Amino acid sequence: MRMPLPLAAFAVVSLMASAGAAAQSKGERIEALEGRMQAIERKLESPAFVEMARQLETQDAEIRRLRGEVERLQHELERARAQQKDQYVDLDSRLKAAEASAAAAPVATGTVPAASPQAEYEAAIKLLRDGQYDLATAALRDFLAKHKDHELASNALYWLGEAHYVRRDYPAALAAFEGVLRDYPGARKSPDALLKAGYCQQELKRYDSARATLARVMRDYPDSSAAAEAETRLKRLAEAQ
Repeated sequence: MRMPLPLAAFAVVSLMASAGAAAQSKGERIEALEGRMQAIERKLESPAFVEMARQLETQDAEIRRLRGEVERLQHELERARAQQKDQYVDLDSRLKAAEASAAAAPVATGTVPAASPQAEYEAAIKLLRDGQYDLATAALRDFLAKHKDHELASNALYWLGEAHYVRRDYPAALAAFEGVLRDYPGARKSPDALLKAGYCQQELKRYDSARATLARVMRDYPDSSAAAEAETRLKRLAEAQ
């Protein structure tokens, strides 16, 4: 059925009006969006926003730095724990060697008086062997204060150095080991005292002194176990540099 002409014209006009209105509405929406974009761009370019962005970037950089610092500290903590364990093992092995040496020595007749210097020394060494380092340190110092000329004094000073060393008090340990070499020349513990003096110098980052001391162990006591340990430590030092 064909639509009458007036009605058809009206339909065309209505469609055109609707299309124009739609176009106008679309244009208004685009214009509104452009206005919003421009407003956002102005905000992005504003000094306040630029400052905020700078602060965020600074915070990100600080977070990255702190993460790196945490990782470094974790690595150092792991290394310190491993080093502490090695020091405990080293001290334990030296104590066992000292006990074996004492067991192999001729047994003196009679009993040791409870208040004798030897009894005081043995009590201090027992504290050290049991891991009571503070008490052992005090006992060894007391022994040396009362019996600095006793035949066990050089050993007591050496073990005092070991007690300081295992607690990572390297300056005090170095002073004790050097004291053995200075005050008791030719003492049985001299090779070990010189070796551990080199270890302390390394821990204190006195690398040139450490290398010289360890080389001296190898030169002065070539057939000792301390010389073999000094050679191993020198190789580690060379690899680390």
